[in-house]
Amino acid sequence: MPFLERDGAFIFYIAEGTGPAILLLHGWACDSLDWQYQIPFLHSLGYQTIAFDARGHGASSVPPADEPEQLRAEVTADDAVAVLEHLGVSSAIFLSHSAGALVASIIAARHPDVAQANIMVDPEHYREHNGRNQFIEALKADAQGTMIRTLARSYSENTPEWLKTWHRYRILRTPPHVIYQSLRVKSEHPDSVACWDSAKVWMKERKGPRLVVLRDETNLEKERSLGLGGKDSIEIFTGSGHWMHILEPERFNNLLKRWLEGAVTNEWPCLKGKRRARAPV
Repeated sequence: MPFLERDGAFIFYIAEGTGPAILLLHGWACDSLDWQYQIPFLHSLGYQTIAFDARGHGASSVPPADEPEQLRAEVTADDAVAVLEHLGVSSAIFLSHSAGALVASIIAARHPDVAQANIMVDPEHYREHNGRNQFIEALKADAQGTMIRTLARSYSENTPEWLKTWHRYRILRTPPHVIYQSLRVKSEHPDSVACWDSAKVWMKERKGPRLVVLRDETNLEKERSLGLGGKDSIEIFTGSGHWMHILEPERFNNLLKRWLEGAVTNEWPCLKGKRRARAPV
């Protein structure tokens, strides 16, 4: 199994395919398997995919309970950049979901030469700080139970039972201190990186075109307030809740393909012919 050892941690990753790289960043208490419907599709478009598990998640090593700093989003961002460097990849497109979008944004702000473009699926950085302390305390008392109840609110009325089971089992095998500490260290103060109070300032430093796919219009104006460039786009993807890329992969992948063709293809001319020759999905 491919692992990168960094600062005493073992970071699991899988790089497959050839062509320009797309780095896949999963959400909180999730893992790289969430991208199973996008990986072969992206290969068919001529991209290389690099999927990795953040510390404490999936197959990556679990930090000790007394080292919560390892679970900071900034550390995950540094790990992601280190994986790219290890693979000899100088820049990549970032495809991220939920808390993974925070990691992608950190990289786009800190390392503009690395982040070629940012595709963010239902990001989490719109939450205000007020009222979050109560949720953090609930996680401290019962991380797995609180997380399962929270996930229930992310589903739509059409969410199938198999997805709920998948998520419940994954939460039950995630160490409780990882669930609790990974949220606490990034959001317990108003100036924490994941709080809107802070994010609405530093996220304006991000470079590169971005596609933001939202489940509804709740956070539309907040995302617009961060500014929109000529190649940026915000899309509303209704009907599937927070897990749109899993529950409606064909519809989501078509959206992904259209944006990549419009915003990114010109950066890599080698992809143009391959995409024109491919029949529409």
